Amino acid sequence: MLADPSRAAMVLALMDGRSRSAKKLALDAGITAQTASAHLRKLVNANLLVWQGRGRCKYFSLAGSEVAQAVEALSELGVKQIPAAARDLRFARCCYDHLAGRLGVALTERLLQPRNTVLRELGIDLTALESSRRPLFRCCTDWTERRPHVAGALGAALLRRYKDERWLVAVEDSRKLVVTPAGKSAFAHRFALGPGFFTQE
Repeated sequence: MLADPSRAAMVLALMDGRSRSAKKLALDAGITAQTASAHLRKLVNANLLVWQGRGRCKYFSLAGSEVAQAVEALSELGVKQIPAAARDLRFARCCYDHLAGRLGVALTERLLQPRNTVLRELGIDLTALESSRRPLFRCCTDWTERRPHVAGALGAALLRRYKDERWLVAVEDSRKLVVTPAGKSAFAHRFALGPGFFTQE
């Protein structure tokens, strides 16, 4: 279903967790409303999207987190251009319970450097995480950056800490995360991000 560029563009436009009208999704994909309607019907029948009526319009959203997970995993295979509606998510977003986007990839790359002490400085208890039922560490391919970010128990623990410290704040009804001034300072200091990194937001 996602091999078709128009269908892929519409699904990617819904990756922020919000719903969009069929007309808006047609604009996101650059196709006519009639063509979009046919594609959306197929996506709903395949249980990738759900819809609800609001007045005379239909609004579509992802059928669940497992769909977003599948899109993230398949992104390497064919996403050549990020739809305009999804570009707002590119810098920092939740990927289920861990950090994704340009920031997530950059922090992951620095965490993997030899002799990195950030986990200890943040008070992340690896022994406790290793005893959980989920994998400690998993690389999740980032669908906007095409590079891995850290997932698993460690990824979830890191995102919780970033939120607890108010370095990242979630946008209501969205997977987008906003980096606070304190977060910019902390990430720049602890992860050695260059002075121009946050100008890419």
